[in-house]
Amino acid sequence: MKLLYRIVGLIIFLSFSSILSCCTSKEKGYWALPDKELKQLDNAIKETPKYSAAADATADSLKRLIDMKGIDLERKFFLLHELTSFYRPRMADSSLVYAHKIYDLALKSGNRTKLNRGLLAIADAQSASGFFSAALLTYDSVSVKGESRDDHLNYWYIGRQLYSNLCSYVGEGNRLYDEYKRKEDLCRDSLIANLPEDNVLTRLLVAQIYLEQGKYKKAQDILQVNLDKVEIGDQIYGMTMFELALSWKHEDQTKYAKYLSLAAISDIKGGISDGFALPTLADWLYKEKSYQKAFQYINYAIGDANKGNARMRLVMIASYVPNIDEAYRDEISSSLADYILYAALTSAILIILVIILALLLREMKRRRQAHTHLASLSKMKDEYIRDFISLCSAYAEKYDSLSRTVVRKITAGQSQELLKIIKTGKASENENEDFYRTIDHAFLTLYPNFIQNINQLLEEDQRFDVEKNSDTLNPELRIYAFVRLGLTESAKIAKILNYSANTVYSYRNRMRNKAIDREKFDENVMKLDESEDGE
Repeated sequence: MKLLYRIVGLIIFLSFSSILSCCTSKEKGYWALPDKELKQLDNAIKETPKYSAAADATADSLKRLIDMKGIDLERKFFLLHELTSFYRPRMADSSLVYAHKIYDLALKSGNRTKLNRGLLAIADAQSASGFFSAALLTYDSVSVKGESRDDHLNYWYIGRQLYSNLCSYVGEGNRLYDEYKRKEDLCRDSLIANLPEDNVLTRLLVAQIYLEQGKYKKAQDILQVNLDKVEIGDQIYGMTMFELALSWKHEDQTKYAKYLSLAAISDIKGGISDGFALPTLADWLYKEKSYQKAFQYINYAIGDANKGNARMRLVMIASYVPNIDEAYRDEISSSLADYILYAALTSAILIILVIILALLLREMKRRRQAHTHLASLSKMKDEYIRDFISLCSAYAEKYDSLSRTVVRKITAGQSQELLKIIKTGKASENENEDFYRTIDHAFLTLYPNFIQNINQLLEEDQRFDVEKNSDTLNPELRIYAFVRLGLTESAKIAKILNYSANTVYSYRNRMRNKAIDREKFDENVMKLDESEDGE
């Protein structure tokens, strides 16, 4: 029998070793995946509807304020700018709609500053929507000469975003890229020179310069400060995480992927649809040969960009999709071939196991017959004990009845009739005690370890003294001796032991209160192993 088990174990081990070898033989990427952050990203993707609803609620709140009756012009301008800025990274087309409303309202006011702000809002929304030619024309038509410092900052900020998008659109290595990059740098330098040093945008822009110079540690130090100043879901938080990821790209790509994941999580929680973190992460996963994850994320990014009409993001994603899609389909085809191999191996294993199972069943049948015989003997033993105890109980009850009869006859002065009754048998006040000793002796002879075993079911400080109860059982143990034999009804136990039903219930409840598992104590007593009892 042991030889059969060893053969089965060897076959299963060799089979699974073969399957595992097939699985691990697939080529994997060099860098470890940031599993914790990827799991958080998956959870964020699942909860996208919740975050989208929160963003919609914010937009709706701004719209209600704009549509309020009696709102003054300045307040309305401010709220329209807020709504346009809110929509820009989330719904580019909606941002353009409200930017035009700003411009229309500015035309009615005839205020030059408001007109410039309206045009800049339109240029910003056009840039976000991917209408770059129109955005350039609109932006170039604006002059902020003589305007306030805030208007200049807004002009440079929108210009930097526009030229940055254009650089991404045309790609490096051509004259247009060089021109747009020069203008982006001019706007960035102007922002840095005029913004406070402790501003989150200032730190982000300075970190970008350090990254371009290859000073990654300096960039990381500055970006870490930013993370303490902004909350996840904020656009600046996602941008900071993205730049932090770039700072690790040349040193530790697991950290690179980790920070890309956190940037993508922030974008999802903030409802941002124009972020580059998720498609960039999908491209990295593709290069690390984690094709299923790459395919999942790039598809989500496409859907998210389409929903927000983020055309610039769609252009970027389009360059990643063919490679990821092809690799994922190749992996599916490879997996199908693996499944066929696994099926063949499994079939072979099953055939061998069926043969071995037939041998095992024959052996088990022989053992089951032996076990059945032993169980039959055990059942006979229990039945014998119950019959013996019932007989003793009946004997005790008979004498108890006789004692009551004696009392009644003496009281009635029927001594002659009593004499006749007494001559038929002998009554004694010690009959019950003798009966209990008989029960205890019989039970402890058959189950010498009963007290030790039941102690294992009780709290340590509630256990019985084995030496003290070595010859006789106290009432609690005596009652549970019957439970061990399968007699669970308190009324029947009370009748056998000549106790009241309440007394039996009280003792049983007291024992349960001492138990480790109070709810299953009676069940556990009945399950006490017979071999343990008889050892």
